[in-house]
Amino acid sequence: MIHFDHLCLATPNVYESTFRLSQETGLGNYDGGFFPLYGVGHRVVPLAPDVYIELESIVDQRKLRDGVPFTAFMARQTQAGERFIGWCLRADTREELDAFAAHHRTTVDERTTGKDAGRQMMNGTRGFALQTPSALTAWPSGKPNLYFKPDAGTHAASLPVVPGSGTTHGRGIAWIEIGESETALAAWLGDVASPRGFPFEIRYNGGPAGFYAVGVDTDEGVKEIRRAAVQLEAP
Repeated sequence: MIHFDHLCLATPNVYESTFRLSQETGLGNYDGGFFPLYGVGHRVVPLAPDVYIELESIVDQRKLRDGVPFTAFMARQTQAGERFIGWCLRADTREELDAFAAHHRTTVDERTTGKDAGRQMMNGTRGFALQTPSALTAWPSGKPNLYFKPDAGTHAASLPVVPGSGTTHGRGIAWIEIGESETALAAWLGDVASPRGFPFEIRYNGGPAGFYAVGVDTDEGVKEIRRAAVQLEAP
């Protein structure tokens, strides 16, 4: 099956944005480490044991000066403030990932989020997942990409939050709001998944492609998180 896995909220200041999001929703957060190849810092707000928001900002300006493509994308997207730049789905099997790659006439690049490009956690562990299409292909077009973790392991959303950072407990996604239409999403997903197969409501606003808002089911009711969507960029 294909699952909703996480959202990427890019921001000029990962700490300020994370603090404000936790204050706004009551949801806690923890330090998710950093991406060494991209110079990007990372904090996590779990929405359920298997769904989360990752908040990211550039913390190593040398990567920007070196012209690292993903870092440059982050810089462009956050000039006016924070925004949802990516939404990410998760496959149960490598076969599903390969089928999604074939649908988009590409292949799974083992280096995209492999061990060298993965997230370095502060506890010493290193994230490892595969994705297709790459974030730099899917995200600037406002579309989701698909991830697969070969070794499964502990999901990032299930790790404990910082004590005192939030007392509200997420129970999953109630609804999401995206641009375009159901027809457009169905065409992007192909035969790998159906828009009506997700266990939450999908609201289509008919605007440009991208992710606009999410309703999180919590023990204190549904919490709406709304931010600017990605600024679309030509491939």
